[in-house]
Amino acid sequence: MIRVRRRGTTQSTPLLALAAALVLGLTIPTWAGAQTIAQTQAEIAQLSSQLSQQEKTSEITANEYDADQSELATLDSNIVHLQAKEVTKRAAITVTSKKMVTAIVRAYVYGAADAQILSLFNQNITNSDARTVYEDQVIGNLTQLKDAYVKQKHSLDSTIADVAAQRTRAEHQSVVIKALLAQNVENENATRATLEVVTKKLKTEIIAYEIRVGVAAARAKNTAGEEAAVAAASAVGGQVAANEVIDAIQAALPPVIYGTPAGSAQGIAALNAAKTQIGVPYVWGGETPGAGFDCSGLVQWAWAKAGFTIPRTTETQWADLRHIPLTHLQPGDLLFYYNLDGDHQVDHVVMYAGSGPWGTSTIIAAAHTGTNVSLAPIFTFGLEGAARP
Repeated sequence: MIRVRRRGTTQSTPLLALAAALVLGLTIPTWAGAQTIAQTQAEIAQLSSQLSQQEKTSEITANEYDADQSELATLDSNIVHLQAKEVTKRAAITVTSKKMVTAIVRAYVYGAADAQILSLFNQNITNSDARTVYEDQVIGNLTQLKDAYVKQKHSLDSTIADVAAQRTRAEHQSVVIKALLAQNVENENATRATLEVVTKKLKTEIIAYEIRVGVAAARAKNTAGEEAAVAAASAVGGQVAANEVIDAIQAALPPVIYGTPAGSAQGIAALNAAKTQIGVPYVWGGETPGAGFDCSGLVQWAWAKAGFTIPRTTETQWADLRHIPLTHLQPGDLLFYYNLDGDHQVDHVVMYAGSGPWGTSTIIAAAHTGTNVSLAPIFTFGLEGAARP
C-alpha cells in the first residue's frame, strides 16, 4: 500500500548562478528537461534552507538585543539610584556642617557650649594647650566629618563611573547587535524575494512535471515514485499542489472492485444518510449537516444516524473500529488512508458505497478543501485498510 511522506527542506549544494541571475535581473531560461527541473528543485530547497537559517539567526540576535536593552535599563536605574544617594548624603553632610559651625561660634562667642567646651574657655584663651584641645574637640570633629564625606563621595563617584562605563559598553554592544539584526533581516528579505521569484516562475511547470512523474510511477506500481512526486509538488505548492498530483494519480488508475452492493441494514442506513449530504462543502473540522463536513465528521454523523456512535477523528476511528479485509467490503464500511497531508498519521477516511457511477468501486467522501461531499471512484493512494462500526 502507498504511504505518503512529506519531505522537509534539506541541505543541498548552493546553485549561486541562478540566484545571481535573479539579483542582476537576467532572464531565466525556460526549463524543459527533467534534469533542469531537478536542479530547480534543488535551488528551491537550498534557498528554503538558507532562509530558515537566516530566520533562526535573526531570532537569536533579536533575543540578544532584547537582553542588552534590559541590561541598559538596569544600569540606568543603578546610576539614578547612586546619584540620588550621593545627593542625599551631600545634603546630610551640609546640614551637619552648618550645625557644627553654629555650635563653634556659640561656644566661642557666647560661651554657650557644653560644660566640657565651656571649661576650656574659662582658661586663658591664648593658652596654646587649651586652643589645641578646643580644635581637637570641635574643629577636629568637623575635619573628620569632611574627610568621611570626601571618602563617601569618592566611593559614589567611582561606582557611578563604573556603572557609566558598563553602560557605554552595553550601548556599543547594543548598536552592534542592532546593526547585525538589520543586516540579517535584509538578507532574509533578499533570500525570500529570490525564493519567491524562483518558485512563482517555475511553480506551474514543476507541478505539471510531478503530475506526469506521479502518474507514470502509479502505472508502474512504483510506490516510492508516487510518494516522491507528491512530496516534490507539495514543496513548491503546498497541500493544494499535492492534491493535484494525488487526484491525477487516482484518475490514471483503473478502479478496483473490492466488495459488493449488498450489506447490513445499518450500513445501508449510514450510506443513505451520507448521500443526503452530497453537495455540502468540505469544511475543516465541520460536522454540521447542510453546512459543512470534514471527512471524519461526515462518517461519524452518518453512522450516528444509523444508531452507532463512533469516535470523531480519523486516527481514533481507525484505532477504535473493527478492521476488515478489503475483499469483504459492504456499503457503509469505511476506508482509511495514511499520511495524505504529511503528518504521518491515518488522516483521511471515505465511506464505501458499493454501487453508483463506478459500480462496486464507488465511494462517498468529503475529500478536501474546495470540494463538496460527492460520489467518487475508490482510490488506492495511501490506502491503509478498512473498518466497520
